[in-house]
Amino acid sequence: MLKKKSSIQISIEGNKNKNLEVPTVIIKYWKQISASIVVLIVGLMGTITYLAANKKVENVSAQYEEVLSQINQRNKKLNNTQKETQQDILEAKKSFLQIDSTIERINGKMKKRGLSTIALANVGGPIEKDEENIVLLSEYYKEMLANVEKKISSMPLGRPHQGKITSRYGYRVNPFSRRGREMHSGIDIKGRMGEPIRVTGDGVVTFAGYEGDYGYVVKVKHQNGYETRYAHLVRTQVKKGQRVEVGSVIGLLGNTGRSTGPHLHYEILKNNKKINPEKYFEL
Repeated sequence: MLKKKSSIQISIEGNKNKNLEVPTVIIKYWKQISASIVVLIVGLMGTITYLAANKKVENVSAQYEEVLSQINQRNKKLNNTQKETQQDILEAKKSFLQIDSTIERINGKMKKRGLSTIALANVGGPIEKDEENIVLLSEYYKEMLANVEKKISSMPLGRPHQGKITSRYGYRVNPFSRRGREMHSGIDIKGRMGEPIRVTGDGVVTFAGYEGDYGYVVKVKHQNGYETRYAHLVRTQVKKGQRVEVGSVIGLLGNTGRSTGPHLHYEILKNNKKINPEKYFEL
């Protein structure tokens, strides 16, 4: 069929006419062939468009799946973090309750010894019913514990020397004449000459020197009306007006003043009234 050809004359302006031979079937069915070519081209373009669109959808879907996976992972981490935070808050509140209970017991013991209880002075205001703020609550207990530390540091607690007690607070037989009785307003603690004597609370030295029956003595003023005295020293190691911290050495054990042998005479005063120091050997 393609062997049979027909001649087509092509006229171009300014040039000679040219004859072009083409298969007769193309001339006969040119409309159908043209339509088929158009259909083929359109189909090809549609296929290409479909494949491109499908590929784009796949890419978008893959990106969406990746983003969704990242969001799920972040949500999982956030949920775990929230659970851990809630657990931490519960543990913190348990600790706070333990601190409350401990402070209550400490206050009970302090009351029995005539000590000031642990509290915030000159405060007040309405009670807030909002949900507890763990940060503010932590700051409250931080302030509370700092207040406890401050009070304990300034109170004359503990022993100035670890020797044996040879004479307690109260009435006793006169140690010199062995006759009659006398009031002993402190505690006598036996020791060796020159052993260190340590102050039992933060304070300021109000006297350091020789004073009659006390011999060489150091007097320290503490907060809340407390004063301590350390007598019969062989030598003082602080000066009047000096600020001392609990545990600091303020003198050396001796046998000066009214004394029968090397020892420390230790006194505690509360608002200028002498009290039994043994009540302050333990909190």
